[in-house]
Order: sequence, then structure tokens, then C-alpha cells
Amino acid sequence: MPNVLRSTGLVLPLLRALLVLGVGGLTLAVHAEPPAHLAKEPAPAVDPPSLNRLLAIPGWVDLDINLQAQPLGNPSGGTAQKGFWMQQLTLGATFSSGLTKPSDQWREGDHWQTNLQLMLFSGDPQLNAAIGAAYPLQSTAHPTGLWLTEASLERRAGRGELGVKAGVFSLNPGFMSTPVLDQYVHSALNDTLNFSVEGLPINPYIAPGVELHWKPGGSGRYGEWRYAAFWIDAEQNLASLFGVNPDQGRSRGHLQTLQWSTTQLPGARGLEVPIQHRGQAIDRQLPPPQLQLGGGSLANRSSGRSDSALYGTLTLAPPLLLGLDNRLWLGVNSAVSGETNPVPLFLAGGWLSQGLLPGRPLDVLALGYCRSSFNSQLNPGLSAEAVLELNYTINLNANLSLQPVLQWVINPGGSGQVNAILATGLQLQLQF
Repeated sequence: MPNVLRSTGLVLPLLRALLVLGVGGLTLAVHAEPPAHLAKEPAPAVDPPSLNRLLAIPGWVDLDINLQAQPLGNPSGGTAQKGFWMQQLTLGATFSSGLTKPSDQWREGDHWQTNLQLMLFSGDPQLNAAIGAAYPLQSTAHPTGLWLTEASLERRAGRGELGVKAGVFSLNPGFMSTPVLDQYVHSALNDTLNFSVEGLPINPYIAPGVELHWKPGGSGRYGEWRYAAFWIDAEQNLASLFGVNPDQGRSRGHLQTLQWSTTQLPGARGLEVPIQHRGQAIDRQLPPPQLQLGGGSLANRSSGRSDSALYGTLTLAPPLLLGLDNRLWLGVNSAVSGETNPVPLFLAGGWLSQGLLPGRPLDVLALGYCRSSFNSQLNPGLSAEAVLELNYTINLNANLSLQPVLQWVINPGGSGQVNAILATGLQLQLQF
């Protein structure tokens, strides 16, 4: 671990700064209501420490930094007992005259913004290969080095109906992703329904593309439509722009995807206000209910084949008696055509619960399960690899969280010849 941290000279100074800021931001979004006879004019909300205020950034610029560290190892199972550290440092910058204005006051120039994002990965991303698992146990397990992960010009819809983005960027988080998946650490559970077709520009991979966003009526009542087209010929060159070895073959062709989503689900409106619990107003940590349906087609000139798939996720807020707020979710990714799709069927589901433990109203427990069925034509003799993950996010303050995690990998590699893997570790996240 010390060698990894020394390899990124920015991380230790940043870590110290974030910890100092975190100590000053221990007041979380839990607001006690005084008795009526002592009620006073409410004090203004105290915003958490931010990079923008620290550096006195002008209002038309928004900077953010996020550090995720994921030390993980398997005390039992697999082909060997190993432990590896991976970390991801993300720097994002947005430029727009509309950043500090309400969207109903925007003029045309305020709709437009420029997005820039860089990611720095360090550590050893080979834990899964070393212990016999098919997929990384860490969501940050990518080839080490500095990546350009977005450079785009975007017109935000605001209160209107139409938005557009063009430049170099990834499919996610706009497509094949839903907010509940970000709660998990394992790469097959986190983010993109384990789409494994080579050539897809899934973060940190990017490709030149254009995205159209349509919100009928401007209110979201009828959901939101997204369409994107990517030219994937340049994907490998963009990944290796700063010397990274992309660790994937070169693909040539184009990708198109279409998606519809809505948050207008039963009970969603009641979740727009804070949780009221024992005289306190507690901010919700869980995302709103959502239904997402989509599909995509990748035409690969390198192989002369095309791959098409359909996917969907459903997130619901059931009235459970456990905790303060709960979500149940399901996800599926199914190949429609294409002999080169290594995972023609992926199924997943899980449960999130906020405030399950007394005195910890902002903490979140997450339980998730997924099963990746392998393509028997590409990999004869392989069946499926499944993952069960349990984690608990401890929100120490608005900038710092710790997430102990326990994973059980069933039938690692899908061959039936490797013992189930029990892995444990921690995710640390610092952001401001």
C-alpha cells in the first residue's frame, strides 16, 4: 500500500486536505426541530466543504475531486489467497454561465456547458485473475495510469425538452446505468449491468459520440428519452493518450443505443421531502424509484459481426418496516443477436436500506446478487459466475465515507473447478 500511495504524488497531499476539510464538515444533513416555545428563525444551512470555495473559484466554474480506495483480499477460496489495493482519483471540471442560476431563469447561453474529466488509476487491478474469478472484485480495477474520461460540449434541457451532448465521453452514467448500482463495490454489480462486449465505451473508456436527450413536455411526466451514437475506431487511441496500456483489442465500427426512463412511479412523490423521524428532518441517501428500458447495437467492422442487446432496471421504494428508507431493485441484460457477446444473459437484484441501525440515520446497508451466464459457443464448458455482496456505508460527514464490504463469488470463472471465493475489504471515498 505505501508504494501505491507514493506512486501518485497528488494523493497524500489531497488526502490530508480532505481530512482537514472533513473534520470541519462533521455536521451532516440531520436537523433537529426545537420545541415550539423555543422555535427561532431557522439558521441558514451549512454547506459541506468544497473545492470551489477553498480555491475561490468563480461561479461559472465547478470543480470536483473524488478519491476512491478499495483494498480487498480473499481469506479463503479461489486458486490462491491474495490481497490487492486499487484506487481511483477523479478530477472533474464544468464551465457554464448557468451553473449558479435557477434553470427557469436561463437564457440560451446558460444552457450550454463544457465538461472535462480526468481519472488516475493506481494499484494492482489483477486480483480477480490471481484468484481465479472472471470479473474484478473492485469497481476501480482498470489499467493503471492517467485517462482522459470526458471532453464534451453539452446543451442542458433545463425546463425545456431538448438537450444534446457532443465530444468524447462514455456510455455511462447516461446509459446502461442506474444510481442504485453505484452503491456496490464488485465490478459486475456496480454501474453497467456487466456489459462485456469488447469495444463498448464504458467508463473509463471513451469514444467520439453525440447524445440527444428529449424530455416530452419538459416536466418529466412522460419520462425521458436518450439516443447516442459512438464511433469506436478511436477508442483505443483515446485510452492510451497519456501512455496507458488499454488492455483490450482494437475495435472498428459504430455503436447506437436508445433508452427510455421514468421516475414517475408509485410513491415517488412522497420521497421528494426529507425523512421525518423523532423530531428530525433527515436527508435521503437513496436514489428515487426509477424504471429504465433500453437497447443497443454494436456494428464491429473488425470482426464483421454485430451485437445487439436489450436491458432494463427497476428500482422501487417498498414500505418496509426496517430502517428509515428502503429500495428494492432488479436488473437484466440480455443479448438479442451476436455470437461474440461473452455474457448473453446477466441478472441482478438487491436491497438498500438507510438508517437501519439506531443512531446512524445516514448510513446505508446494501445487499446485492448477480449472475453472469457465459456464452457456451465462445467458452465451451463454462456455465456462470455469481456474486453475493453485502456492504455497509458509514457516512462520517458530507465528504468522507467508509464502506466495509463482504463478497461471496460462487463458481469463480464458471468452470466448476474453483472453490467459492470469500473476499472482504473496505472502500474509502473522499469527495469535495
